[in-house]
Amino acid sequence: MTFSVAIWRSVFAFILFIMLVDGVDAKDIPQLPHIERVDARIDTLMEEGHFPGVAIAVMRAGKPVHIGTYGMANLAHEVPVTTRTVFEIASLTKQMTALAIMTLVEEERLSLDDRLVEWIEDAPPAWDEITVDQLLSHTAGLTHHFERTVSGVHLLEYSRDDMLASAKSAPMVAEPGSDWNYSDQGYFLLGVIIEEVTGQSYAEFMETTFFRPLGMDQTHLLDQRRIVPHLAQGYAWNDGELQRNRRVWQFALTSHFGVMSSLDDLIRWEAELSDPKLINRKALEATWEIQRPFDTGRQCDTWGYARGWQVVVANGRRILNHGGYSGTAYIRDVDTGLSVIVLTNREDTPNALSPLSLGWEAAQAVDSTIPSDGYRCWE
Repeated sequence: MTFSVAIWRSVFAFILFIMLVDGVDAKDIPQLPHIERVDARIDTLMEEGHFPGVAIAVMRAGKPVHIGTYGMANLAHEVPVTTRTVFEIASLTKQMTALAIMTLVEEERLSLDDRLVEWIEDAPPAWDEITVDQLLSHTAGLTHHFERTVSGVHLLEYSRDDMLASAKSAPMVAEPGSDWNYSDQGYFLLGVIIEEVTGQSYAEFMETTFFRPLGMDQTHLLDQRRIVPHLAQGYAWNDGELQRNRRVWQFALTSHFGVMSSLDDLIRWEAELSDPKLINRKALEATWEIQRPFDTGRQCDTWGYARGWQVVVANGRRILNHGGYSGTAYIRDVDTGLSVIVLTNREDTPNALSPLSLGWEAAQAVDSTIPSDGYRCWE
């Protein structure tokens, strides 16, 4: 690796000492909750996993017990990561979309048993038996990537109509309800349903229902034309070196991967999930219910997919988790209130350390009682 975490930390400390960084005053830094043993584990994993920058929050019952920022949001300009650095959270968006759907269900504006074709005009016959609940649990038989490409390369611009046409023409991979296949296509179609039910765009519904009331002023949907203060540059680890990841495509509807957010804002999100005041509690808890158990063959009681979350049950503790391709992870132990949010700017890469590994190590550094066998169920 061409840089040292220790060097970046020294640079970061110096900058914080002499100036305001991304709206956080240096005098406020010592007041942030901090656990040194979390730093020690993250430092090692950053080097091993070639993560340029990382922001982590470990929380108990909705309150931070550790907030850590490490490395660089932008290597070219040597901009450190802070709690206000904005990251693409990618598929962590799915738990938000699932919550939106379950909210509409609790409001009786939608039913889990509604068939997809009730909400999509001119749907292909293959969709006749697909239900809303099957979309939520990835059991609808739909493919994963569905957007039109040219010679395997994404277009620069996708309209909603173009995405929907691509979804309609994509071949099925299984009969609805017969198998589990992780599907961006399914969560895109959930976004279409939200728009049809509410009469709002997905972005408008999420912002007015959740983000703005919760004070999440840095959270929005992907917009490549937007000037986003404190935006992290994304990277990939290829051929033994860090490279810019070139994720420049614009999608009109991104209910499957498109939320952008900061650690500050996601701390607010987790605080609300921990003690719902705005969010419907029944809708939230419905997103935790395993819909498709997996054959584990591993040392955990139960492992499966719920609605927008993977769920592990180990030693009686329900541990939700999900990752995002852009380099993000979220872990929630809903029975003890321990949670970990991981934001990085190195996209998930085959045969490279997963961002979930950072989250798991941070969780164990704070709470050694978290079942170690639980992690083996999603390695």
